[in-house]
Amino acid sequence: MGPLENRQSELIKTMRFPLIVLVLFEHSVRTYNAPIRLSMDSANVFHFFSEMISHFFCPIAVAWFFFFSGFLFFHNLEEGQFGKAWALQKWNRRVHSVLIPHIFWNLLNVLIVLLVTWLFNLVGITINSDQMEGVNRGPLYWFITGPIDYSLWYLRDLFILSILAPAFYYPVKKLPWISLAVILSLYLISFKIDFFLFPSFSLFGMGAWMSIRKDNIVDFCRTLKYPAAAIAFFLLPVATLFHGNDYNYDHFFRLLFIPSGMVTFLNICDKLYEFSGYRKLMLKLTETVFFIYAAHEIYILGWTKGMFLRVLGQTLAAKWIAYLFVPIVTGAICLALFYLLKRIMPKTLAFACGWRTVHKESYSKYSQKYL
Repeated sequence: MGPLENRQSELIKTMRFPLIVLVLFEHSVRTYNAPIRLSMDSANVFHFFSEMISHFFCPIAVAWFFFFSGFLFFHNLEEGQFGKAWALQKWNRRVHSVLIPHIFWNLLNVLIVLLVTWLFNLVGITINSDQMEGVNRGPLYWFITGPIDYSLWYLRDLFILSILAPAFYYPVKKLPWISLAVILSLYLISFKIDFFLFPSFSLFGMGAWMSIRKDNIVDFCRTLKYPAAAIAFFLLPVATLFHGNDYNYDHFFRLLFIPSGMVTFLNICDKLYEFSGYRKLMLKLTETVFFIYAAHEIYILGWTKGMFLRVLGQTLAAKWIAYLFVPIVTGAICLALFYLLKRIMPKTLAFACGWRTVHKESYSKYSQKYL
């Protein structure tokens, strides 16, 4: 493996934690569909910046996760290795790393909602019924049409894409540019056709396309560094300014922004990689990413937001403080829980996280089998 390949492998790992931080910022603010006004009044400035960061910039995180999943599905696939046995091995790993955690965390969400509701009723405290409404919808909602742990829609889509993934191989090998055109067309079509798999299929497909062709992500992004940055810095505020209009142009401009935003974000991470302290910290925190992703929506984020609102009130200054610190506090709580569980029940934690983290004695055994 050459130095650029090593850089690519390490950079993918060091990007995971910054990307999950973006996910926390995206989820910490509900989409507010009021149009952005061309006004400098303080409420509109907050509305503009919170929407721009959380709902236009931060979606590049999930875009990168889909891209990496497609890329890593075919990573290290040698000529002549593709076939039924290879696909079955990949699917078996995805069952353990994607499907089982998806089922586990949604079931855990149901059980926690039932427990919390029972405890609050026991002491005579009224609790928000939205969570119980989700529980009452039944298993189809828990795992598929919801899911009840809403952020796990990514795992649902990812498992479907993993089943479909081998179908990318021959079109990319035989008709690379036609297959790329189809992938990009589906990405742009999602502006008008609201089908849940179109954007994720395209982003997963772009990663698969580059992996099958043995392209290097870092080299590709470095080549586009300056034009991508210029496009990203132009499209990000433009997309935000269209937020809430009647013609859905904000969605169209966001689709255009995401690829340039992805490239720019990787190039920033590529620069940060040069700092050994940052690199070591990000590599250490990589194992926590899946846990933060799966756990943060199970009351942690909601209760953290509620605490900030009750303590600080609803003033504009309070909204700024909550916006900046709710994701940080949520992430800190998740990290504390992760390291506590890693100390007291490492095997259970490893199972729940799809064997992305295991205690040292079992790492080699489980990572070779499931990852």
